[in-house]
Amino acid sequence: MDPASAQPKPAARVRELHVYYLLVGLYFFSFGMQFVLFPSLVAFVLEASPAGVGLAQSALSAPVFCLLLFGGLLAERAKAGPTLAILHVAFACASLALSAIIASEALSYLTLIGYAVIVGGFAAFMMPVRDAALNGVIARDTARGRHTPIATAAATTTAVQIGAQIAGILVARFAGVSPAPYLALQALVLVLGAVVSLGLRAPKPTGHERSIAGAFKDVGEGLAYAFRNPVMAPMLISAAYVGIFMIGSFQVLFPLLIRDAYGGDAQTQAGRLGALFASFWGASFVSAVLLSRLKPLRRPGRALIVSHLVSALALATFAVHKPFLALAAIVVFWGFAAGIAISTSRTIVQGAAGQRYLGRVLAVYSMGFMGGAPIGSAMVGLAASEMGPRLAALIPAAGLALAAFALALATPLWLHAPEQAAVSSDA
Repeated sequence: MDPASAQPKPAARVRELHVYYLLVGLYFFSFGMQFVLFPSLVAFVLEASPAGVGLAQSALSAPVFCLLLFGGLLAERAKAGPTLAILHVAFACASLALSAIIASEALSYLTLIGYAVIVGGFAAFMMPVRDAALNGVIARDTARGRHTPIATAAATTTAVQIGAQIAGILVARFAGVSPAPYLALQALVLVLGAVVSLGLRAPKPTGHERSIAGAFKDVGEGLAYAFRNPVMAPMLISAAYVGIFMIGSFQVLFPLLIRDAYGGDAQTQAGRLGALFASFWGASFVSAVLLSRLKPLRRPGRALIVSHLVSALALATFAVHKPFLALAAIVVFWGFAAGIAISTSRTIVQGAAGQRYLGRVLAVYSMGFMGGAPIGSAMVGLAASEMGPRLAALIPAAGLALAAFALALATPLWLHAPEQAAVSSDA
């Protein structure tokens, strides 16, 4: 080997890891806007029933579940930068189209369902391609003499993600009954994300079959690997029950509680919805930043499970009416726990997945969230139709608590130590 080749490559003027963080920030700024804009259009502008709100949120996440595995295959076969650029532009076109429809006063419930299905499909391919790119970005940064531990990069990515979501939420909460310009702004941010994504230097992946039969074979291998892995298997279970009991509840309960329990015109309701989302993600941002600055946790699985129990407690309190400020304070408490869960789960999954299976494993993991979310949204929406949104909150609260206890008692996640796992796998 040439001795010169063993020397670290000179550092680039702009670190690729920072480009990656910017890409994540731009996407999740637009995602944060959608957190407010989409449910506001369904619940406050179109005044859909509780079941209708749940169905609309399900339409947003169901396509992600159906297509994520194929997104994982794409992540292992396509060059990340150009692929993400194309997907960002396609998402931007959908946002512009919805903006034009709203501006022409032609919005309908079916139009929103169609928009949800389309952008959910784009997200199914964007998520695994972007997430799988992180390991390669870190490796190339290390080759240039700037090593960042995966736990630190994962926690920082989470902090960027949550911070950008908060910014998007705070901007979108002013949309009220005139969201068309805000959707156009969302499209502009996505186009900027397309430009930034071209700064990713990942080469085109090799070593995977290109035929359709080979693709389905890879899907089967990825599923088998994920469910055989002693760490990944409980993480997949965790993702599924969080999707059902927390994400689905989150998407449906907030707008229904605001509309039915606190009232006000569409502008006031959108402002309150934005305030709740900002409170949740603001607290999540704080906890994610704290984790990124601290020494990596020795037992991240314990922090993950405890945070789920805290989330269950917060959900249970929704059953009792309280002043809006008290509700916001509980949401802050919940958000702080959720930030810990997001950071630790990302750290565990990124560290446990083998590089060969990384795209598929991340896709399967995300499928747990996305597959559970439409189930949870529909479940809570139907329960809210029968019981009201307050009492309906008790169902996901109980489910989340029971599932977390089961994960702690029946899987090795409570005792999982990433450093020990790495040593044993190397041996």
